[in-house]
Amino acid sequence: MTLVSGRDGLPAGQALLLERLARIDFPTLGHLLEDGFVSPAIRRLGLPRRMIGIASTLALDTPDAGAVNRAILELGPADVLVIDAGGAPSHAVIGAVTVAALHARGASGVLVDGVVTDIDALADPGSGICVHARGTSCLTTKRLGGEGGRRQVPVEVGGVRIDPGDLVLGDANGVIALRPQVLASVLDAAEETDAREPALLRAIADGEDPRTLLHLG
Repeated sequence: MTLVSGRDGLPAGQALLLERLARIDFPTLGHLLEDGFVSPAIRRLGLPRRMIGIASTLALDTPDAGAVNRAILELGPADVLVIDAGGAPSHAVIGAVTVAALHARGASGVLVDGVVTDIDALADPGSGICVHARGTSCLTTKRLGGEGGRRQVPVEVGGVRIDPGDLVLGDANGVIALRPQVLASVLDAAEETDAREPALLRAIADGEDPRTLLHLG
């Protein structure tokens, strides 16, 4: 299964970091870090696969569909569109048409502090995309002037500040958003932890006393 899409044209170091992160069990990072974990109120609603990419941000000030569409058209390879919908919290900012456009742009996914719509289209294996949001609504954005949002600014999503260029990781367990340098600093330890886990699980399954296996302080 492809976990990261659209990486053509990325700097070699950044592409390698994304490749290594694609092989990490995201909850492993929860053993090593305390910050960057988005509120569990934001959950996966789109394709049932992992999302890994680079934050491209939009602070939505009004329920302006044009502002969302303009942000989509500016996406680059491996981008995750991150929308702070604080100016339009009740309006769905992503739906069938926008997801189709995101899919066509090769985006890695969408993270919304707000709601979305057309839930079946979001999860369609032929045209859907990874989407994480607070929920769904039939109330949607409107065709306004296209100026109701601010692009590539720091945003707050699920209690986490996300800057343009941060890395965004999402799966069925939740979403993590952090600077590339922070994730790179714990990557070796995460890889080592994941490498040890299969043997630990086998030992438990084989009946070895958990008191000899589990960390007890």
